[in-house]
Amino acid sequence: MQVLSAEVIGVAAAAASLYAAYSRTIIPLRVAAIVANALAMMYSLAHGTYPTFALNAVLLPLNGWRLYLMVKLIRDTDAASKGDMNVDWLLPYTRPRHFKPDDLIMARGEYATAAFYIVTGEVELVERNETLGSGTLLGEIGLFAPDGRRTMTVRCKTAVEAAMIDYDRFKELCFQNPQFGFRLLHLVVARLQASNELPRTAS
Repeated sequence: MQVLSAEVIGVAAAAASLYAAYSRTIIPLRVAAIVANALAMMYSLAHGTYPTFALNAVLLPLNGWRLYLMVKLIRDTDAASKGDMNVDWLLPYTRPRHFKPDDLIMARGEYATAAFYIVTGEVELVERNETLGSGTLLGEIGLFAPDGRRTMTVRCKTAVEAAMIDYDRFKELCFQNPQFGFRLLHLVVARLQASNELPRTAS
């Protein structure tokens, strides 16, 4: 009877391992892997195969840690999607730039290499005759433009203190921190909706 129970555990461990191997999403994969590790440890103890036990004893906490990181990432991303559009979180990755009245921060058609966050002062979107003030992020859409060109001219109406972030830094942060990339995309979509370039709801 004890041998039969051990074999049942072994079959269950194999089934969990197969499920993990063929799972298409990461969280079910990690859960199945943890179950498979635990069952394999029980099976190994029953049969005295201690090397297999030791291997699964190492893999179980590793899979548990990976599962924790993935759940945390999902929660962080969800929190980012529900956050406001304040972009002060971007400031630690920028460097200061100073502009005088009538200076051009960017010109329509030029190659886009950086985005600018307006800390103080006012700027004008020339093509729209629209004035924007502190707390505005400009030029982030150029990161995703197919031709990499500016779509607007931005002129300083007053002296402006800005924070600049290079697109190379943008890309680095997106690769290193998925939450950063998600917040950036969320911001871009919100900006396009605000300018009526994207519909707010699906038609």
